Amino acid sequence: MEYLVAISIGPVQSFIEAGRRSQDLWCGSWLLSEVSRAVALSLHEEQSDCLIFPNPKNPDIDLQPQDPDSDSQIEVEANIANVVRAVIQVDDISQVRDIVENAKQAAEARLMQILDTIRHKKLESFTIDWARFEQQKDGILDIYAAWVKFEAGQYGKASERLGKLLAARKQTKDFKPIQDTKSGLFKSTLDGANNTLTEQVNNKEYQHQLRLSQGEELDILGLVKRSAGHFEQFTPFSRVVVEPWLSSLSSEQLNTLQSNYQSFVKAGLATTVKGNGDRYQAFPYDGEYLFTSRIEQEKDLEKGTKKALLDCLSTIGKESGSPMTYGVLLKADGDRMGELLAQAKTHDDSKAISKALHKFATSVRKTLQDHGGHAIYAGGDDVLAFVPLAQAMTCAKQLADDFKEKMKVIAAELKLSEALYPTLSVGLAIGHFVQPMRQLRARAIAAEKHAKGNKGNKGNKEHKPRNALAIHLGIRSGHEITWRCRWDDDETLNALTDFTHAFAQGWMPTRIMQEVREMAVHLKWTTGQKELAGIRESELERMLARADFNVSVEESGKTPEQIKESKKAALEKLKSQLRAQASGYSLDELANLLILARWLSAKTTADIGGEE
Repeated sequence: MEYLVAISIGPVQSFIEAGRRSQDLWCGSWLLSEVSRAVALSLHEEQSDCLIFPNPKNPDIDLQPQDPDSDSQIEVEANIANVVRAVIQVDDISQVRDIVENAKQAAEARLMQILDTIRHKKLESFTIDWARFEQQKDGILDIYAAWVKFEAGQYGKASERLGKLLAARKQTKDFKPIQDTKSGLFKSTLDGANNTLTEQVNNKEYQHQLRLSQGEELDILGLVKRSAGHFEQFTPFSRVVVEPWLSSLSSEQLNTLQSNYQSFVKAGLATTVKGNGDRYQAFPYDGEYLFTSRIEQEKDLEKGTKKALLDCLSTIGKESGSPMTYGVLLKADGDRMGELLAQAKTHDDSKAISKALHKFATSVRKTLQDHGGHAIYAGGDDVLAFVPLAQAMTCAKQLADDFKEKMKVIAAELKLSEALYPTLSVGLAIGHFVQPMRQLRARAIAAEKHAKGNKGNKGNKEHKPRNALAIHLGIRSGHEITWRCRWDDDETLNALTDFTHAFAQGWMPTRIMQEVREMAVHLKWTTGQKELAGIRESELERMLARADFNVSVEESGKTPEQIKESKKAALEKLKSQLRAQASGYSLDELANLLILARWLSAKTTADIGGEE
C-alpha cells in the first residue's frame, strides 16, 4: 500500500516572527529549517527515495544536520521548508503512524540537541534558572501530520485531499499545559509567550554576549537565537545597508576606515562578518558604527577611539557622503503553485516539480550575492533576504525572471495551461537599519501580500492579482508609502527605472514629488469623474511647465544642435512618462511612484534629507 504523507513543523511565530535583531531572524529561520531537515532525514532513512518535498540531489549528504557551533567557517543555510511530503510504502496503516512518530521524535531530538549544546557550550556560566530552562523545553514545537492512502492513478486526488486534511489538522491545535508557571516575572520581549530566563543576567559582559538591550528579556528560544553559531556567520542588516556606499570607496579610504573600525571590534562593540561566501571581505565588519549617531551613543568607549573613527568618517564623508541608513528586507513567494502541483498525476511528477524548485532555490543565494545582499531563507518558492536599497529593484526583477523561466519548463512538461504558469510575487520592505526586525518583517509580509493582490487591489491598469512587485517604504518619521506594479506592466516598470535614473543624475527636481502630492489633494474631488480628467491634465501640464528639469546627455562627438536635440528628446520622454502614469493611475499613486524612485536613487543620507 502507498500513502502520501505530509508533516508540518512550527510554530513560525515563535521561530521566525519573534525577533528584534538581525540574528534573531537568521537563527529563527535556521532553527526551523534544521528541525524540518531532521524530519526529512528521518523519512529518508526509513525509506530511501520516498521524499517529494524536499527532494535534494544527495539526501544522505544534504540532509545531514548543520552545526555552526562546531565549525565557524560553515556556511549556514536555511533551505528546508517547514512542510515535508513523502510517499511511503507499507503493509498496514500502523506502520504509517510509526514512521510519522519517528519523524516527530527526530525533530524533537534535533531541537533538544541544539538546546543542550548551547546550554553547555555557551551559557553554562550564566546566572540562569536552569530548572525553568528545562521546563521551557517542553512544547516548543507544533508538529502536525496527515496521510492519505492512494491507488494507481489516484495520486492527484490524494494530493488534493492531503492538503485539506493537513489544514484541518492544524486547526485542531494541541494545547499543552505550560510547565514554567512561576509568577511575578517579565515575559520574553521577543513575543511575550514565556517567562524570561535572563532576569538575573546582570553581568555586563554576559549582557553584551546576548546583545541584551536595556529592559530586554529572553526566554529559551530567545537565548538560542542570541547564542547559536558564531556572530560572524550571520550578516547584520547594517552591513547589507552600507554595501553600496562601501563599494564606492577607494582602496585607500577602505584601508583607513578598517584600521579605525578595528578598535570597535576589539572593544567588543562591532562584530566581524565572514558569511555569505566572503562577499563582504572588502570590509569584513558590521556597519553599525559607520554612522556618527551610533558612535556618539557609546558612553563607555574611550574618547580617543571615538574621535578617530568620527574624524575618519568626516574626512571620507566630504568626498563620498555618508552611507544610506535604509535597506530592504525582500520576501517572495511563488504564484499559482497550487495549479502546478494539482497537475502532477504521479509522485514522479511531484518530484520533478520539487527538483525545479530546488534548482531555483539553489540559484537564489548567488543572485542575492551579485546584488550585494544575503539570502536568509531560500527553500522551494519562498525567499527571505536582506538587500541594499540601490540594488533591490533589479534583484527582485531577476528573481522573478529566473523563477518564471525555471518553472516554465516543468509547467510545459506537465501540460499546464500557459495562462496558469507559475510566477513570483515579490514584496520589498524598506526600513531603517535600527528598526526592530519584527516590524521590518511585518512590513515585508504586508508587501508580499500586497504583491499577491486581491480583487480591487490597485497598482496596475488591470488590477489583476499575483505576478507583481510591491514596495512598502517605512520612513522613520512615521508615515508609510505603498506601491504595486505587475511584472508584465512594462510601461510602469520602465517609468520607475527611468525616474530613478533621472533623480540619480539630478535631471528631475525633487520638488516634483511634493507638487504631485499637493495636486492629488487639491483635485481629490475630481477622482473617478472622467469628464473632469481635463482639469487634472491641465494642472499637470502647468506643473511640468514650471518644473526645473536639468537634463544632461553625452556630448562627445556631437554638434551643439545634436546635443540640444538629445536633451529635448530625453526631457520629452520623462514628461511623456509622467503624463502616462498620471493618466493610467491616480495622482496619489504617481506621487508614491516618484517618492519611491527618489529613494531607490539615493546613494547617501543627504539624498533623502540627511538624517541618520
